[in-house]
Amino acid sequence: MISSPAVLDTCRRCGNLILKAHSEGLAVRANPQPLDPRAELGAILAGQATYDLQPLGLPRKPYLWHRHHFRIAGKREWKVVADHRCPPGPHFPPPPGPPTPVFIPFAYSCPDQPPF
Repeated sequence: MISSPAVLDTCRRCGNLILKAHSEGLAVRANPQPLDPRAELGAILAGQATYDLQPLGLPRKPYLWHRHHFRIAGKREWKVVADHRCPPGPHFPPPPGPPTPVFIPFAYSCPDQPPF
């Protein structure tokens, strides 16, 4: 199955920021705002799929992994995001631009003055 790192893009219909990726062979458009367990339950009850936002590789790039019932019942290790749904009403999005790659910082920065 094909999975690709998520990029920050704008929705073509409403103009909101979204995370765009391929998750285990499926094209995914997700909201970048992380969900707490209560908000995740609300998203599932509304019929939205949820995804783990897991950093992989060097440099750390975010990958979206579909949360099925085994992942939901287990320990929550990563931030969770939900499918994107455009808000109701007319939309006038700006012209699309190129997507922005996302990198997650790794480790701590090195201080200017080492302690030795």
